[in-house]
Amino acid sequence: MRSETPVIKNCVALLEQVEALLERIDDQVYASTSPISPRASIGGHLRHVLDFYQNLLSGIGSGRVDYNRRERDPAVEQDRVHARQRIHATTAALWSLSPSNEDQELMVRTEDDGVTLASWSASSILRELDFLQSHTIHHYSLIAMLLRSQAIDPGDEFGVAPATLQHWREEAACAP
Repeated sequence: MRSETPVIKNCVALLEQVEALLERIDDQVYASTSPISPRASIGGHLRHVLDFYQNLLSGIGSGRVDYNRRERDPAVEQDRVHARQRIHATTAALWSLSPSNEDQELMVRTEDDGVTLASWSASSILRELDFLQSHTIHHYSLIAMLLRSQAIDPGDEFGVAPATLQHWREEAACAP
């Protein structure tokens, strides 16, 4: 049964948005780097986003989410078909979450340098899903910049926060 939780719907909608984008570019564009981002490609940013979702989803059972221990699968960075498979698996896992568990407490390891003592913070599934929305939009904004640097238009709304989009609509409605 699909969850009707708005935050899950939003996360899935973001993943569907990037999947639609993948249909408009080829693997060369997807995997290439540029002078403005010499170590990160579109595929690299998407892989990073998917790794964060996977870490949350796999940590729910134990109640511990460690964002430092990402899979970093190079195939996701290079191959759009492989990336789409990961997107589908991630959206299926998101839909399987129970709305009644949103407040489930989690301990989350914040990103650190891997050398000093790990820092763990109390959180919840809902809070982490909310974080993942913001994190995803941030990386989509970087993807949009990379696409524009290659003269590919990702669309005006790709990589823009929902609150910003709403603000733009309100401004347009009030304009003379």
